[in-house]
Amino acid sequence: MNTSVFKSFFETSINALVLAAGDNTILVANKTACDMFGYTEAELQNLKNLDIIDTSDPVFASLVKERDVNGKASGMLIGIRKNGERFPLRISAVVLQDPNGQEITSVVGVDMSAQIQQEQKMTMLLEQTKKLHQQEEDSRKLLENVLDSVTDGFFIVDRDWNVLFFNKAAENILLKTEAELIGKNLWESFPELAALKEHEDYQTLVKENKSIRFREYFPQFKTWADVSAYPSEKNISVYFKDVTEVRNLRILEKLEREVLEMNARPESVLEQTLDFYLKQIQELHKGMICSVLRLKGNRLYNWSSPDLSPQYCAAIEGAEIGDNKGSCGTAAYLKEKIVVSDIENDPRWAAYLDLAHMEGVKACWSFPILDSNNNVLGTFAIYYKKIKAPTPDEESTLERAKNLLMIIIENKISVEAVKSSNQNYDMVALATNDAIWDWNVETDEVTRTGQGLKILFGYDPQEVASEKDFWYTAIHPDDLRRVKDKQVVIMNNPNEIYWEDEYRFRKKDGKYAHVFDKGYIIRDESGRAIRLIGATRDITERKENEALLLELNNRLKQRADELAASNVELERFAYIASHDMQEPLRMITSFLQLFKKKYEDQIDETAEQYIHFAVDGAERMKKLIMDLLEYSRVGSNKDDFAEIDTGKLLQEVKNVFQNRIDEMQATVMIDPLPNIKGNRTQMFQLFQNLVGNALKYHSGESPLIHVSGKEEGNDFIFSVKDNGIGIKPIFYEKIFVLFQRLHHKNEYSGTGIGLAVCKKIVEKHGGKIWVESEPGKGSCFSFTISKSPDDYRLN
Repeated sequence: MNTSVFKSFFETSINALVLAAGDNTILVANKTACDMFGYTEAELQNLKNLDIIDTSDPVFASLVKERDVNGKASGMLIGIRKNGERFPLRISAVVLQDPNGQEITSVVGVDMSAQIQQEQKMTMLLEQTKKLHQQEEDSRKLLENVLDSVTDGFFIVDRDWNVLFFNKAAENILLKTEAELIGKNLWESFPELAALKEHEDYQTLVKENKSIRFREYFPQFKTWADVSAYPSEKNISVYFKDVTEVRNLRILEKLEREVLEMNARPESVLEQTLDFYLKQIQELHKGMICSVLRLKGNRLYNWSSPDLSPQYCAAIEGAEIGDNKGSCGTAAYLKEKIVVSDIENDPRWAAYLDLAHMEGVKACWSFPILDSNNNVLGTFAIYYKKIKAPTPDEESTLERAKNLLMIIIENKISVEAVKSSNQNYDMVALATNDAIWDWNVETDEVTRTGQGLKILFGYDPQEVASEKDFWYTAIHPDDLRRVKDKQVVIMNNPNEIYWEDEYRFRKKDGKYAHVFDKGYIIRDESGRAIRLIGATRDITERKENEALLLELNNRLKQRADELAASNVELERFAYIASHDMQEPLRMITSFLQLFKKKYEDQIDETAEQYIHFAVDGAERMKKLIMDLLEYSRVGSNKDDFAEIDTGKLLQEVKNVFQNRIDEMQATVMIDPLPNIKGNRTQMFQLFQNLVGNALKYHSGESPLIHVSGKEEGNDFIFSVKDNGIGIKPIFYEKIFVLFQRLHHKNEYSGTGIGLAVCKKIVEKHGGKIWVESEPGKGSCFSFTISKSPDDYRLN
């Protein structure tokens, strides 16, 4: 057979193939072997067989002896990968001789990890099935435990609507315990739900015995829920999921689009846009009273307060900012969020208690509205007429609202700046600073008066008077044809009385200015243009402002599009997760009911199979639920916090980036680090984000990253320092805000949430995060982790 066939077989084999010399030196290894052990072929050729096998295993000595006696051997050993990982390895070795009579050992290796894991899983499943087969009560309890672990509500009733089962989530949502409800009629226990019997799908469920699904608002519980009901011969299983947050998110996204569109209209008035937006937010969160104040100088003035009394608005008009100057005055002064949940007992409101009593407000939270340069534009305040701290849902809404307010206010201020600039140009024209001209079309003579031509463009009117084509020769070549063509069309149309155009005009110093030229056309009786009188205005500054405004609008649109895309993905995820959880749940209930119906007094192989199906469905439901929880909830359980070896954790992070580190010839130095108590997954994500950013934002030279940590007082302090591109001081706070990015996506990839996630993780661990940096000299991100779990934010 052709040698190339053997070579192809060797290279493409799904098993690891290795040839070793008599001294166990590896001569050649195929790609499967390289992938299995994590080495390149060149690295393997510098090793011996003994370096990738655990020789301390007694089986190894037995196989060596068998090979020496019989010339071949096979068995199970422990393989060792390059990263130190150990794994079960089945080998077959045969001793051969090359043409020179030298012994060569041919080794075939198979990674048995997956097979052994599968066997272990099957063994475990068989043991579980055996236990379920032996005791029906255990099966029932197991199913109830699974259903109780579901975070969405689930209950079972018989065909007379008497409650048979009620899980923990249902107890939490409907505020009654299973012990109170078992054996009792659902409608009698919850008379407020009786209206559901009038629902159009109720008859479909009861009479047609078909599954139904609908969304309904339950005012008694202030909850929107997706309800699914699945009938069987004897029972009805009901699953309901709280979708209030998802629904509010969809409403909020739609509202944001409406506000952005409203603000973009040329005729829009900012105060009206703010009034509309604040009223809609209040509608979304009943009882909330919203207000936006504008900062002028060192004082706050009302911008929009649709539901505060005129007396209260008048009293706070022109209020000075400063520490302990109420919620808004303090927020504007400190440039940070101020939450006062109990006005009566908060020192920041001590001087304003009479005002609060008059309005009846008992809580006030205020957010500073900062522009892109971190300057305070105003404040966004939320009042309640009861003692109250913000819920996570309210926090999310208000953070989004604050960011949107910053966008629309900064955009409107920019538009006003452009309008103001245009008004200034009009004032200049009235003061005859424009270049005034008088063109006799019949003689083609141009008379220029005033000093506008010299002031704006540097030309002396007397010097250019003799130059017949002076003006046309100074128009930018790319604009000349367009200007002439338009001029001819306008002048030949007897109905036109004005000609105007914008173009670039060369000044005496050789630079081009953007100009706006407008002339009044004087015509004879036949309508022929015989004279134009007009003025040329330098609009360079206006053009630059319009370009800046266009850039800002593009950035705002991009941000809005990214936000909308993110929300769509979040909704899609929530929908799919909700939908997928129904299938295993139906399997559990269906097979359990079949089991109870047919095998109450005996257990046979068929019953055992039904139990197996029930357990399998429960396990898949559990996995779906846990995946959903991991995605949507970040460490709200104190039990998730444990001792962490941060040095080992950083090594794992380094391993994640090893390929990039090698490609970029980067150096990652890790000092001895203290052990901490925290959420290991979140701490891994925190260091992964910071090290990943250090690798991403490099300056062109090989990245140098230094990770250090120490104890200081009641905290642990960690730092990740790099030699990258650096950050300007004005962006020190902005980079930690959700969706804030300093670079275009074509320069550096990302969504702008990495550092916001870092900040959230650090704050949940009772710490804070900051950056020290200079452009071109790298950055040092530092953060603290509290030693006391009491400081952790678990909600």
